Amino acid sequence: MGMKSKSKKLLLVTLITVMLIFTVNPLSYGDDWYDQYGSHYKIYNVENSQLLFETAREVYKGDQYLSGDNKMYEVIRVNAKNKMAYAEFKKDVELPQIDKVALEEFVMALRSNEGLAALIAQEDERRVGIYCTHTAESYVPTDGTESNIDGGGILKVAERLGENFKKVGVNAVFDNTSHVPHDAGAYKRSRRTAVQLLREQQPNAIFDLHRDATPADPYLTEINGEPSSKVRLVIGRRNQNFKANEETAQKIKAVGDEMYPGLIKDIFYAKGDYNQDLTPRAMLFEMGTFEHSRQRAEKSTEFLSEVLTTVVFGGTFEEKETGEEKKVTPQEKSNKGSGMGIAGILGVIGGGGLLFLFLSSGGKEWKSKVTNFKQEFNSFLGRIKRRK
Repeated sequence: MGMKSKSKKLLLVTLITVMLIFTVNPLSYGDDWYDQYGSHYKIYNVENSQLLFETAREVYKGDQYLSGDNKMYEVIRVNAKNKMAYAEFKKDVELPQIDKVALEEFVMALRSNEGLAALIAQEDERRVGIYCTHTAESYVPTDGTESNIDGGGILKVAERLGENFKKVGVNAVFDNTSHVPHDAGAYKRSRRTAVQLLREQQPNAIFDLHRDATPADPYLTEINGEPSSKVRLVIGRRNQNFKANEETAQKIKAVGDEMYPGLIKDIFYAKGDYNQDLTPRAMLFEMGTFEHSRQRAEKSTEFLSEVLTTVVFGGTFEEKETGEEKKVTPQEKSNKGSGMGIAGILGVIGGGGLLFLFLSSGGKEWKSKVTNFKQEFNSFLGRIKRRK
C-alpha cells in the first residue's frame, strides 16, 4: 500500500472517530465548580420564596431536585451573577417499593455472624469501584484547609467507605489516583480512572465521592445517636444511562430512608454528565460539606456501605406495574451493570468532542481543554500508526 493510500486511510479513520465522538456524546459537560469556597447557589421555591436547597455546583434551567420528603422540583429561572435560582414544584415522587421481608432478611444477614460469614465467603461475586474526581477536597475543621493538592480528606473518606464495604462482604476497589487541579478537565482525567476500574475490576457499580462546599447545617445529622453527615446523590441528566442512574439513586434513597432515616439528604439532577454514561450503575455522592469535620463523613460511610450493599446485592424491589417481585442475582447485576460500551471507549478517546471544549466553559477554560484534547487525540493517532 502506497504512502498516499495509507494517509487517506488514516484520515478516514480519524474523521470517522471524530464523527462518532460527536454522535455518541455530543455535549459532555465537565467540571461545574470554579468559584471561591463559600460561593454557592441558593435555590428557592418560586411559590413561597422558601429556601429549598444549596449547592456549590453550577445550576441551570431544567435542573431538578428531589427533596428529602420526595417532592420533585424543577429549576425555571437562574441568576448566575447572584448565585440564586428558583424552582417550581412538579410532583410527589413514589420511590421504588421495597420488599420489606426480603430487606429484613438481608439486613439480618449483614448483622449476624453466620450470615455475614456467608456473604464474605462470596466476596468475589460482589465488587464495587470507588474513586474521587476532586482528590484535593478536604474538611476544614479536621484537615485545616478546604483543598490539599497532595491529597485531600475526601480520599480518607473514600478509603473508609471501601473498608466498610469489606466488612459487609463486598470487594471494594478504591483507586486514589490524583485528578488535580480542580478545573474544567477534572472529570475528563477521572474518566480514565473510572474506565480503568470498569475494564480491570468489572465492578457491579462505581462510586465517585465528593464533598459539598455549602454551609454545614443542612448536612448535619445523627444516625443511631452518632454525629454523621448527610449524603447527597447527584445524577447527570445529560447521559445515555440517565434513567438507569435515576432508578439506582431512587432505590438508594428508598433503602436509606428505611434503614437509616436522615442519612440520604436528597437527589440533585444536574446538567453534567459526571462519567455516568460509562455504566448504568454509577453514582456521585456528596459526603457532607467542607465546613464540618471529616469524622462525620467517615461515620456516614458505615451506614452508606450497608445501604449500597443492600441496593446492589440484596433484597428485592417490587415491580410497580404488576406488583410482582423481581429477584436479580449478583451475577445478573454484574452482567447488566459493568459493561462500558462504545460510549465509554469513545469518551476516553475524545472526552466529548470539540464542541465540549467551547460550549461548557464560556471561554474561561477553553485553552486547557484544547490542550487536553490535543494530547489525547495525538495519542490516539499514535496508536493507529503503530498498528500499521
